[in-house]
Amino acid sequence: MAAKQKIWAGLGLVACLALPLIITDRYIQHLLVMSLIFVIFSSSWNLITGYSGQLNMGHAAFFGIGAYASALLALKLGVSPWIGMFLGGLLAAAAGFLLGIPALRLSGPYLAITTIGFAEILRLVAMNWVDLTRGSLGLYGIPPLPGFWGIRFTSELTFYYVALAAAAWALFCFRRITRSEFGLSLQAMREDEIGAESIGIGTNRYKLTVFTISAFFGGFAGALLAHYQRLISPDMLSLGETFQALTMTMIGGLGTLTGPVIGAVLLTFLSEGLRFVEDAVKMDVRLIIYGGLLIVTILFMRGGIMGLWERWRGRSAGDGEEA
Repeated sequence: MAAKQKIWAGLGLVACLALPLIITDRYIQHLLVMSLIFVIFSSSWNLITGYSGQLNMGHAAFFGIGAYASALLALKLGVSPWIGMFLGGLLAAAAGFLLGIPALRLSGPYLAITTIGFAEILRLVAMNWVDLTRGSLGLYGIPPLPGFWGIRFTSELTFYYVALAAAAWALFCFRRITRSEFGLSLQAMREDEIGAESIGIGTNRYKLTVFTISAFFGGFAGALLAHYQRLISPDMLSLGETFQALTMTMIGGLGTLTGPVIGAVLLTFLSEGLRFVEDAVKMDVRLIIYGGLLIVTILFMRGGIMGLWERWRGRSAGDGEEA
């Protein structure tokens, strides 16, 4: 089974490397880049909520912290974006650690409300600290990633490979984390926190650690987006961004590695398609559609697309054994 997985992973990597060379339309390439950035963002939310059971509804705060930190370091201090992206992730990780401290005593809706409040406070700071963030106008003219070996990362094609490498690295890290003893402890804590404590799992330490790791990758995704779009605004810290990551993960499959990947790609393309609908009806229907999809997922396919896939595989295997 492991050999088959490696073969499929290799084929998938080859397909991803060849995809922008086959699809030369710049608009589609742009959507592919956005998909990969949201793969990292939604996967980081999945780590904290899907694997540890901590309902973080303010994950956009880390997305925005990483974006603003990396952008301001480049604009104000001339720090290379290659370094700034990791520094933005580290600053987001520090914020995640600080948020994780009060979260130790909270769970369920209380944790959700606290994290929403944290993100909303940061959004208001970004809106009103005009001297630093330019308020609602946002930061523009953010430096792109510096090129090397004659390659410039200012086009959709070249940035796609940066985003692909970043997503592959993030997914590799998530895979190692979730399949380690640490990951198994997170899942035990998700299923029964009191039971996990009774067998010696230090739930407080694990909560702080997963908040920090998740925040780092959320901030890294935000920094990557900042240097790709070269324009950011306080909307990056809004509840809508967290809801987008939540919807992507739930539709793809909560608590799975592949689920956020599938959900991010599908909903990124769906979101762009809905722009044409919004132009026709003169109404913002994206969140309405997302909400409807989320309701359908919760009611009829709680495991998301990956859950349906696993069920189909189980039935196919059962039919094969009967035959």
